Amino acid sequence: MYGSAFMGAAQAVTWSFLTRWLNVQGYTKTEIGTFQSLDSWGKVAVALPAAFLLARRPARGVFVLSALIAGSVYIALPHLPSLGWMYAANFIAGLAMTVHYVAIAPFLFRHTGDLDRASAFSLAEAARTLAAVVGAGLAGFAVARLSAPLGGEIPATNAVISAAGVCSLIAAIFYARIDDPEPSMPVGARVLPVVRKNAVLLARFAAPQFVIACGAGFCIPFLPTYFQERFGVGPDGWGYLFASGQVLMTGGFLMTPFILARLGFVKSMVAIELSSLPFFLALAFTTSLPVAMFAFLMRGALMNATHPIIKNLMMQATPAGAREVQTGVNATLWGVGWVVGPLVAGRVLDATSDDYAVLMCTTVGLYLLAAILTWTLLRSVERQVMEQGPAASGGDGAEAPA
Repeated sequence: MYGSAFMGAAQAVTWSFLTRWLNVQGYTKTEIGTFQSLDSWGKVAVALPAAFLLARRPARGVFVLSALIAGSVYIALPHLPSLGWMYAANFIAGLAMTVHYVAIAPFLFRHTGDLDRASAFSLAEAARTLAAVVGAGLAGFAVARLSAPLGGEIPATNAVISAAGVCSLIAAIFYARIDDPEPSMPVGARVLPVVRKNAVLLARFAAPQFVIACGAGFCIPFLPTYFQERFGVGPDGWGYLFASGQVLMTGGFLMTPFILARLGFVKSMVAIELSSLPFFLALAFTTSLPVAMFAFLMRGALMNATHPIIKNLMMQATPAGAREVQTGVNATLWGVGWVVGPLVAGRVLDATSDDYAVLMCTTVGLYLLAAILTWTLLRSVERQVMEQGPAASGGDGAEAPA
């Protein structure tokens, strides 16, 4: 949990300020979108290889290595001499963060029981987002206060992003203390037969998550510039707003066990996804900063509340050995969505003189499609998990719902 918290702080600071930082330096939206997409290219490149590796290796070393690489990259990134070097650095950071993402859900599943699993997934997300609250809030404050003594927003942001890299290095210290001696798959067991046996199940989870990724990637990377350009929000204001969003997200994560108990997995996800759509429409068309702030906060709290729910169902429905591959497939498709989304969105903004309503409305349509796919594809999976319990180890030939 401590390691996840420091990684969450590092990721929140870099995600929330790198886009503003590039915008202040005068880069085009197309260049900013390309920069954002390089992080996701890292996801695409490493997610599946990492999944196969993690099925056969203990997670501790993987956690430590990913934290060290991400921290080193973020420390160096703002001081690199050209945009090309920054592209490469963001690609490497995406590699490291994706390995961490692929590792954490199967690790939590192995180290929790049926009674405390929902709470554990929610607490893991809450620890990360609470750290993001502190990180983003302090980062916004620091950029605003350091701008004068350091000579402007750009050098102040340089210092803050490097400090975020230090947080990731601290996470490696905590990860090194993890006791995780056993890999997910038994020694001698093969991963590919388990994956082939559960290919339909993998696709059922992957399809709606890919559509959500396309919608998120088309809109979310440009929210910092949306508030910067439409409302003139400064770095401190953006930092506080982003931190406030993380507070509400944390509340959403902590509420998911109670929502899950009342509605079940699929109804919870669909209800949460649909309830976020009006707030995207408000962001698209409002010219009122208070309305935009409220819509931003509610949108983030609602859409992100589905993360522990889908991870929990995914781990329960998928047998050992395929769990890492399942998270790897999802991370790969999520990366593809975030490669395509920022690239296209940046060009749309350049072509429409920064018409953010086009981005928001496109995201609404994609999220609506994702809710339909979630309902259609995952109800039978949930039903079988409820009837039969969590999937058994893939190493003994057990088959998950499909």
